[in-house]
Amino acid sequence: MFTTFGNRGTMHLGLCLRVLILVALTVPIRAAQPAQETFTLTVPNGPTSTLSGSSVSLLCQVSPLFNVEPLEVRWYHSSNIHSPALLYKDHKIQETPVVPRYRGRVSLTGGMERGNVSLTLERVTLEDRGEYVCQVSSEQWYEKASVFLTVNVTGREPVLSVAEARGGGGGQVNVTCSSEGWSPQPKLTWRNKDGAEIRNEQEVLNTSDPQGLVSVSSWLLYACSYSDWLACTVSLSEEAKREGRILPHIYTAPTAVPGVYKEALIVTLILSLVIICALCSVILCKRRGSMWSSSQKSRNRSDQAELGQRPADQTELGKGPAETEHLIKGAENTVQTPTEQRAAGEEFNLEGAENTVQTPTEQRAAGEELNLNDWHHVKIFKVNILLDEKNAHPAIRINKGKRAHYVKEKDTEKPSRTHLHVFSEERFSSGQHYWEVKVKDGTTEKLSWYVGVARENVDKRPAVPLTPQNGFWILSYDKEQGFHVNTDPQPPITVAKLTIVGVFLDCDRHTLSFYNVDTKSLLYTFTDVKTSNYFPLLSPGRCDKIPIKIN
Repeated sequence: MFTTFGNRGTMHLGLCLRVLILVALTVPIRAAQPAQETFTLTVPNGPTSTLSGSSVSLLCQVSPLFNVEPLEVRWYHSSNIHSPALLYKDHKIQETPVVPRYRGRVSLTGGMERGNVSLTLERVTLEDRGEYVCQVSSEQWYEKASVFLTVNVTGREPVLSVAEARGGGGGQVNVTCSSEGWSPQPKLTWRNKDGAEIRNEQEVLNTSDPQGLVSVSSWLLYACSYSDWLACTVSLSEEAKREGRILPHIYTAPTAVPGVYKEALIVTLILSLVIICALCSVILCKRRGSMWSSSQKSRNRSDQAELGQRPADQTELGKGPAETEHLIKGAENTVQTPTEQRAAGEEFNLEGAENTVQTPTEQRAAGEELNLNDWHHVKIFKVNILLDEKNAHPAIRINKGKRAHYVKEKDTEKPSRTHLHVFSEERFSSGQHYWEVKVKDGTTEKLSWYVGVARENVDKRPAVPLTPQNGFWILSYDKEQGFHVNTDPQPPITVAKLTIVGVFLDCDRHTLSFYNVDTKSLLYTFTDVKTSNYFPLLSPGRCDKIPIKIN
């Protein structure tokens, strides 16, 4: 009986050992070899979106899940079937044959032992967009699936303009909105000042440039208004959008008000010309009359001298002929010479009077036409400005596209002589635009800064001075020199207190004005700012690290 029990125990023990060995041998074999002769690929249903310059993963998963390390994985763009973006073969990523622009930017980071063959693409460019094919192959089977990649590029701020409506009637104007540099095709929306969307019956026009970036434009008829905003928004999403605003009114004359038509404008201009001509005639008549009176007096005195008569105010009647002749000759000298001097003096005074009448009139007319003296009028054209960090001087740090400050330049004991400023992302080619730059924060005063605009493609070499002739129009401050603009000569600008600088650019009239927002007063106006595209710029200066920022 003891022997029987021992044999049965030994049999059970051997059976258990065989089962354990079988399990141990089976598990690694299944993990090391594909368990499926056929399989499918799972990819996203819709397109995969990313921003230009970022990284993205194009998802691709083998189903059912198994280790695909022994298999071949190939990713390629649909436009280049024979040259892959990535090729995995013989348990490693192959260096060739692949498209050169993908080298160093692609990898398989999904976990191939779990059947994940997703492609990670770094530093995405606009050229990377399109259809990508994921292909997985074994000796018995292969499968492929497509993933679509869209690269989002946020375009420029919309440019709005107003023109006379033809056939619109009812005091309507034609408002146009256009923006460029988008990818993919953006959405354009019109809204009124209350934020309500305006349904535009006109179609939105989209065009593409050679780089594949989309330009969008639209127009609509709108009731002419001096106070109601009209906004145009171009967007890819809530995070990627640009907006421009405008008052839907045509600024045709300095005295233009709602209800004034062309006929009234023509009458006003004619009356102005008549008044100016009348003033000129009066001035000329006075001038000629004064000259005639002086000449007549001179003739009378000369005639009296020739007849041997003395002026009534001289009492030398008791003198003899010789003395009389001497006095007459003296009278001729004392009368004629001062007369000529007085006549010349009166003529000079008349010219001075003409200057004092005409010049302020011209100045007032110009000021009214440009609407520059009233800060409350220009501030309504305020736009959103973002600083372009990619085009900033290496010694400038940008925070959230609004704040700029100077940092000590590296690898040199002396500051470089290159111009230290940063341009905006926005460029303007038409319309009116106003923005503000805060140059003082609290009680801390900066030692130097400058703000203004520059034309497109300016010469950035250090030897090129920042002048209007070279495409720069700026207002500068230096603690030792004070405020000045970059004209030659540089006129000094007296400012008691300045915290915020207002900048108003009128592309249509080619003017650039600077304002003291603290006192709501005009500081200076450039009147010949002519170029096709304008870029706002600012400089925090080299002397301190105190920031300046777009308000």
